[in-house]
Amino acid sequence: MSIRLNSLAVVCVVISAILLIAIGNTAAAAAQQSLEARPMDFVLVHNHSCLPACIQWISAEGKITAESPKSLNKLLKRLKGRKPPVVFQSMGGDVDAALSIGRIIRAAGLETAVGRTQLEGCPMMQPRCPEKIAKAGPSTGEVHSGGAYCFSACPFALAGGAVRAAAVNSSIGVHQITNGLLVTSLANPGHRNLDEISTDPSPALNEYLSSYLDEMGVNHQAVFAMMGLATPQGLYYVRNAEALTSGIITKTFSYNDEPGNVFSGSDD
Repeated sequence: MSIRLNSLAVVCVVISAILLIAIGNTAAAAAQQSLEARPMDFVLVHNHSCLPACIQWISAEGKITAESPKSLNKLLKRLKGRKPPVVFQSMGGDVDAALSIGRIIRAAGLETAVGRTQLEGCPMMQPRCPEKIAKAGPSTGEVHSGGAYCFSACPFALAGGAVRAAAVNSSIGVHQITNGLLVTSLANPGHRNLDEISTDPSPALNEYLSSYLDEMGVNHQAVFAMMGLATPQGLYYVRNAEALTSGIITKTFSYNDEPGNVFSGSDD
């Protein structure tokens, strides 16, 4: 009898451990999802104590919303003319806001890159935890290229950089704009409207985006072609060669480089 009871106890312990792991994984996934869904914020970050000097960058992460340009302008006023690069990681968001961010960056003469920021003291699953974002002055952290991404409307904001860069181990992705409509045809699921940049073909939208991309020095025809190759619910992953040729980026990092280390935008 005691042997049976001990076996039952072992089974209970194993089941409890499995449940705890499952709960932990679910919580971690929820934390990551909430991070991506959070409105984009702009955080000035440096990589050490800045004595005598340090590398600084503006970490731009989260969902691009209508309020995002105001947040960027607010931070730039605090910087009083300093020009750290803006390092993006975003799933995208509001297209109008992304274009506004790009124009603000270009007017300020800033550089841009694709990169992810890990603030000092934050857990890996919440690399930019709110409690470690400094209320005044820069936060402390590290910036990395590997695994970073700039999707959907994010490349439009990225295009604002006077110099714009991405590493070979980061990702840039574009897709058709949904305009609030169904993203697939019920008669032909997954249908791609080639040569269209949105589910609701609009000459005005084409002109609006082409004017912006031309202004930023990006080949709008190349970008539109890539957008047309993706369904709205999917992504066209832009290869480094395509990103360089189209002008989405103007330089690439190697595997060993990090965004903050290759820019001239460091401040002491």
